[in-house]
Amino acid sequence: MRDRLFRLFLRLFGFSISKKKGTKKGVIIILIDGLSYESLQTALQKKKCPTLKKLLKKGYELQRYYCGLPASTTATEALLLYGNKNNIPGFTWFDRDIGEFVRGNRSYELSRFEDSYQKERYLLTNGSSIMSVYTGGATELSLSGRNLSLTRSFSIMGTVHYLLMTILYPLQLLRALMISGKMLILYSRSNPHVAKETMATLFLGQFSCFLTEVEIMRNTEKIFVDFLHYDEFAHEHGPNHPTAFSALRSIDRYIKRIVNTAKSSGQTYDIIIISDHGQTPSTPYDIHSPRSEFEIKEALQDETRTVMKTYGGFIPDTNLKKLYVVPAGSTLQLYFTESLKKPMLREELDKLYPRFIEHLLSFHGFGWVLVRENENESILIGKHGSIRFEKNGNYSIDKKPFEGLPIDDIENTIQSFKDYSTFKNNGDIVIFGSVTGEHVVSFEKHKGTHGGFFGPMVHPFIISTLKLEKDMSMEMIFQKIEYNMK
Repeated sequence: MRDRLFRLFLRLFGFSISKKKGTKKGVIIILIDGLSYESLQTALQKKKCPTLKKLLKKGYELQRYYCGLPASTTATEALLLYGNKNNIPGFTWFDRDIGEFVRGNRSYELSRFEDSYQKERYLLTNGSSIMSVYTGGATELSLSGRNLSLTRSFSIMGTVHYLLMTILYPLQLLRALMISGKMLILYSRSNPHVAKETMATLFLGQFSCFLTEVEIMRNTEKIFVDFLHYDEFAHEHGPNHPTAFSALRSIDRYIKRIVNTAKSSGQTYDIIIISDHGQTPSTPYDIHSPRSEFEIKEALQDETRTVMKTYGGFIPDTNLKKLYVVPAGSTLQLYFTESLKKPMLREELDKLYPRFIEHLLSFHGFGWVLVRENENESILIGKHGSIRFEKNGNYSIDKKPFEGLPIDDIENTIQSFKDYSTFKNNGDIVIFGSVTGEHVVSFEKHKGTHGGFFGPMVHPFIISTLKLEKDMSMEMIFQKIEYNMK
């Protein structure tokens, strides 16, 4: 019955069905946005992911990998889909090549950046991209951050989707209503929009799953789908909060639907389940006031310069004397207007603002500062030491710059900074939030955050039947996925 309804939908809305059914093995990549290896293990123990647990018993293997700086969807998806994550410093940044701010969920800016970005591969040629940041070269269906066009009749497709969801998935519709009702009761006074936001987030997951099933029924060769809502709930409540795990439970149900649809389609599919980064428990630094702005202004000691916290959305005026402060989870990118085209070096910075970096590090929330020492070197200065990076790959350490970081992560962090410190799109200064115990400071209103280098945020996972060696790098794992899709 379900198959007949899907095929009726395809005919009504003009979707073609590939006649290459069964001639080549397909691949479905399911990305659970923001879920760390550690949180997945906790969720499995709490029986929140029965579908994933069943797959692990049937020959699938779970493996942790290190995503490095920045622990962000924009960087990880670029490496997976295009084979390159160079010069992407976070989820929001000022792009010095196109002269605009770029944010991973704003379509116009993202499309300009993606068009100009250097690509080493197009992973989704002959495939579909659903709710991803980038198109990945998708030629069948693209519902990405920069392109929300489907085929004709998209304007009423949503109505049909919800009608079909009511018929085909009544229990999941009921669960979505129940969770939204719970949010309304718990948070109606503090945030009257929370139930509406929760409902929209959950139904977006339903829509993503539905479109994935549509693409399977069309025998699409390559399918990539990003489920976003665990990441959203974990930001709001924390990565291991019951509400975040409720969102994860719904994703597990979507995965079950996708696996079952793939089995009944007649087309053979390999299914790969990954995450792009994790989340580290965090303390919001600006929760009651724009504290970071005040402290940066105090460190500058310059009343003539405006310090402006921004997520972009405009083209900055280089004639104005401003310092743009761009938050992205546990990082702050600082851009001076006079150096938007060419990054400022420390010698220039010290002439303008002597002891600025020293003053920044005197504040509790600012744990590390990255600055360009000269054309060939950058230096990361922490409260307990520093590390100097050269463009040729050499580095030198003074004292203990990574005090508080687990020993197992220190070498990976150093290797990650060797690349990250060369990014032209980094701010003139990059600030990383300090660490207290297992919590990191976030410069957004996050109880679970990412974008930096501390804790579970840098430990995503992959579940697959691929033969992966232990401790393979992210680059090697993604190359293995690409090879499997050829």
